Amino acid sequence: MISHVSHKQTIFWQLVRFGIIGVLASCWHFCMVYLFVSKQLSEPLIANIFAFFSAFLISYLGHSLWTFNDKTHTHKTAVRKFFLVALVGFIFNEGGYYLLLTLTSLNYMSALIIVLLIVPLITFVLSKYWAFS
Repeated sequence: MISHVSHKQTIFWQLVRFGIIGVLASCWHFCMVYLFVSKQLSEPLIANIFAFFSAFLISYLGHSLWTFNDKTHTHKTAVRKFFLVALVGFIFNEGGYYLLLTLTSLNYMSALIIVLLIVPLITFVLSKYWAFS
């Protein structure tokens, strides 16, 4: 029973840490898209690609060193797996963003917020149970 409670607490704190790192990476992502589009350096979908991959570094370092820092993963293996997780996240991110931009009347920032709230749930599960396991 004690180990069961401990496991639940570990998952809870991993979710909290994942959320904090995710918010930091998402804020970076959001600001990069805004900057590229508002300065007319790029269209929203292209800006989203650059922003997503630049946020990858924040995500990987934060999750590897803090969220899932249980010392059972090696960086060499974890970075490859987490990159694949990021690619899956990117596919959902860019695909969802594209669909929201083309099928709804939402502006690009509202659509981006929706995507940035949904995709992290997918990446948490993949990160916890595969990339950093």
